[in-house]
Amino acid sequence: MRFIYALFLGAATALLSILIHQTLPPFGVLAALIFTYFAIWLMGRNFGGRRFKVVAAIGWVALMLRAATFGVGQELLVQADVVGSTLLLLGTLILLAAISARV
Repeated sequence: MRFIYALFLGAATALLSILIHQTLPPFGVLAALIFTYFAIWLMGRNFGGRRFKVVAAIGWVALMLRAATFGVGQELLVQADVVGSTLLLLGTLILLAAISARV
């Protein structure tokens, strides 16, 4: 049950990051990145294991990749501009930092 919760928390974190990253650049993407780090870090802190952080990161990456690809109506939620690229690149690096942080 904890794995499912971790997966949904990672996806919810990605959803919030996607929705907030375009608001008031660069503060929106900065807030999204900070929220991503603390959400993944708190997942390991609450459940006491790095494997839950990895599962949450998988949920984050899965939703982020889906948002960065074209949908049925050719829409993008994460555009290929400076803000979107920053969210994808730094978000992935911040995920790795949150996973490697001590619990």
